[in-house]
Amino acid sequence: MDQKSLESSSRRWMQAAFEAFGRGESLDFAVHHAGVGLEHLLKAYLSSLHPALVIEATHWASLLHAVGHGDRSSVPASRTKSIGLKLAFDRARTLLKPKITVTDAAFELVFAARNGVAHVGMHDAEVARAVLGTCIKIATPVLTELDLEPGPYWGHYANLVAQLADERATELRVTFEAKIARAKRAFQQRFGHLQPHERDGIVAALGATRSIYSEYDMAIGCPACESSGWLHGGTEIDWSSVTDATTGEPLPAVVFYPTSFSCSVCGLGLDADELDLASIEKEHHLEVDNINDYFPVDEDLAYDSWRDDRLTES
Repeated sequence: MDQKSLESSSRRWMQAAFEAFGRGESLDFAVHHAGVGLEHLLKAYLSSLHPALVIEATHWASLLHAVGHGDRSSVPASRTKSIGLKLAFDRARTLLKPKITVTDAAFELVFAARNGVAHVGMHDAEVARAVLGTCIKIATPVLTELDLEPGPYWGHYANLVAQLADERATELRVTFEAKIARAKRAFQQRFGHLQPHERDGIVAALGATRSIYSEYDMAIGCPACESSGWLHGGTEIDWSSVTDATTGEPLPAVVFYPTSFSCSVCGLGLDADELDLASIEKEHHLEVDNINDYFPVDEDLAYDSWRDDRLTES
């Protein structure tokens, strides 16, 4: 149970927690994995001071491993008994005051949620965000003490982590960042092993494919990956924004109003309110060959024209 292996394990469990949170339907995995990741990070810090600090004090055979006399222990290193999450937190908080400011009540949510899933397969879905936020607040100063860069530790979920740690962040913002992080990870898993010349052709072909069709679709760069995605929405005729340079009279212009976004490459899907968070314009003036194609059809007039044609034929 050495510091480096605990750091690596903590990173994997934490990123798995945010991956599960991003999926939405896996909140039990999210709180459990975050609790395990936090426990391993706290133990990594204690191990950096001395390995004996993470060993159960009354277990002599395990202490022998911790003090460098594992060859004289009656159990292998893989069976050493260590302290649990709660004691690891108490010890680390004592050593890192005032850097760890999380209260007992806030930590209890993490402890109860992790144990609820691990032992009885139950958790309170409503506290998932609070649990992850508390884990982040505890982990952040510990990462500093261990000289671990936050970027590699949090991975694709750095922006989501920032939002979860901010109690003022809206659910919309948190959901948006979770979607972006999940899409980035999906892109890396699907194409990260390919060479650039191999990846570019595949990504371009997939990006040209629309998984959703609407009245009007516009290709734009994806906010999460290297591909192009598609804005979906409708068009309207605008008489107020364009005027004739000679007469000053209003001219009709076609405006596209997107209501959603989708990317076939990384799987990102954004709703109307999330387009603002992605800094995607929600009003686009189009250059069209025949503006008459975009005028709404007058159903009464169309019916009268159809009827007159039928009468003429008869």
